[in-house]
This record gives sequence, structure tokens and C-alpha cells, in this order.
Amino acid sequence: MDSTPTNDRIPHRRHRLAIALSAGLLLSAGALTGCSDDRPQSAEKTPLGQQSAPAGSFETIEGGEVIARINDSPLYRENLEVVKENLGAEVPEDRLVSRMVELRLLANRAREEGLDSDPRTQARVQNAIDNQLANAYLMNYMTEMEVSEADVEAAYEREMEALGDETQYRAMHILVEDEKTARELMARLDEGDDFGELAQEHSQDTGSGEAGGDLGWFALDQMVEPFAEAIGSLEPGQRAEDPVETRFGWHIVQLEESRPMPQPTLEQMRPELEDRARRDAINDMIAELRESANVEILTSDVRSMVERDGNETQAGDETDTGAEAADETADAEGDADMVDLPTEPLKAMP
Repeated sequence: MDSTPTNDRIPHRRHRLAIALSAGLLLSAGALTGCSDDRPQSAEKTPLGQQSAPAGSFETIEGGEVIARINDSPLYRENLEVVKENLGAEVPEDRLVSRMVELRLLANRAREEGLDSDPRTQARVQNAIDNQLANAYLMNYMTEMEVSEADVEAAYEREMEALGDETQYRAMHILVEDEKTARELMARLDEGDDFGELAQEHSQDTGSGEAGGDLGWFALDQMVEPFAEAIGSLEPGQRAEDPVETRFGWHIVQLEESRPMPQPTLEQMRPELEDRARRDAINDMIAELRESANVEILTSDVRSMVERDGNETQAGDETDTGAEAADETADAEGDADMVDLPTEPLKAMP
């Protein structure tokens, strides 16, 4: 059994907050060909016998370099470069171009069969374009954003204030299945047996057991409640008089030492604080966009979902405050206020 009370550790307030932005889809919006609201009309045959695509069916890239034409539709170097960039791996260019040609041929065939007029297909294309443009805007916004030193220092002061005088503890424990075994081992400790040796021999927490029961340094809020309560009641060098029961089993608990929580320096926290400042600025910008937009929800079922989402977000804002609230929000995937920016906004939507 390798379970310990540390399995219930919560993320610490100083964990790294990262903002991930990427170009999004495998094929860029430039590689997405346009779709018309009307079914394609008949087109002239090419010399090879295939139908050429109707005029105006393909988006052009202004200033782009045409590297191939597929039944008269242009394939741009920019299409190729974006795909290479998104793949993130070395792919032979000739092979990649071959795949893109095949992709275009399949897309052409879809147009010939009128699939570009299917509402769901049109919705997917529109979503993909929105996705790409949203990511492009966020990336550009991040590039131009400047975080001032004054803002970083103020955020650091707030963080130190929130940490307060928190204490860390270093303790040892032996985890066994039942109270009877725990009390038998405690009797052996009273007779002079070595705690570390008993932990190595009997503890079902194999991780700390190999270290003689040593759990290292931790804050009380990182441990399950009964265990934390027992540790908090002890003086350094003292062992709990009774075994402590948790959902992992029965613990023999001994406090080794305690110390004030080491406070990180400004430079150690700088990356996290700068990321948090950028995240907050982006949240504010998105809130301003929503505030200034004229959004009309036209169906009752969607309206109720939007209202419910808004109420849940507001309730969370009223309940959670300070640095702890920021971390809890950051750890919640898909949160409504986009604390950690999604690589693709649409994929983060419920």
C-alpha cells in the first residue's frame, strides 16, 4: 500500500500559474477554404477531366506566395509554414505538401457534393475561424502587454501578507491497517525500539517507510484533517499518545520539528506574479468586451444556461477571496472566467 496522508495535499499557494497560448488548430485559418451559402454551380472541366472549383470558392492570402495550384485553387507557402509550425516536429516538406494536396482534393470533392452548404459543416468552419482569430488576438495582446515593476512588487507584498506567519512541520509516521497493530508497535517504541526501523519494517506507506517514516516538511493544510490536528497538538520531539485514524488506516505520529514557513524572494516569485498580472489583465479585457457588446440570447434554453453560468461565477467571486481563491480558481479546469487561458477557446467551453 503506497497511500499516505500526503495524497490529500492541496496545491500550495505559490504554485506556478502559467498562461498557455498557441496558434490552435493543426491547419490555420489560412488553410481553411471559404464556404458559400449557395450550393456550388456546375464548373468547367480541367484538362485532367476533374471539375474545377467555382470562382471565388477559395480564400486568398493577401501577399501570400503561391507554391502550388490544385485544380486552380492556390496553395500558399503560408499554409505550409503554419502547418509545420503547429506540428512541432520535423516532417519532410515534400510529404507534407503531398498530404495538403490530398486534403485540398478531398475538400474540393466535398464542395462538389454540396457538403459546404451543410449547416453543421459551416458552423465548424465558422468556429475554427473564430478560434484562430481569438488566439491570434490573445497572442498579440500578450506580446504587447507590459507588466510594470511597481505592479509586480505590489503583488509580491500582497502575497507575503496573505501567507502570514504560516508554520511548517516535519514529522514521522508509521501507517498500519488496524488499531491493534498500531498499539503493539507503540508499546515497542515505549520499550526503546527505534522509530525509523519500525517504520521501514511495518509501515504500509512505502514512500515514507523507506525513509524511516520521515514525511519531510509540510503545512498542516496539506494533510488530511485528523492527521493535521494531531501534528498541530504536539511539541517537537513528542509522539501522540494514541494512534490516529484516517481513511488510509492507523498512524503512529511523531513530530520532529517545526519552523516558520520560508518566504520566497521576489525574484523567485516573479514569473508567477507576472503571469498572474497578465491573466488578470486579459480577464479584465474580456470583461470589458462583454460589457460593451450587444449580446442577445434568442432562445430560452440557451438563455437559462447563460444565466446559470453567470450566477455560478458570481457566487464563486463572492465566496473566494485573496490568494487562496486565485489558486483554487486556477486549479479548476474550464472555469468560466478563463483563469488559465485555453489553447483553443472553443475546446474549453462546456
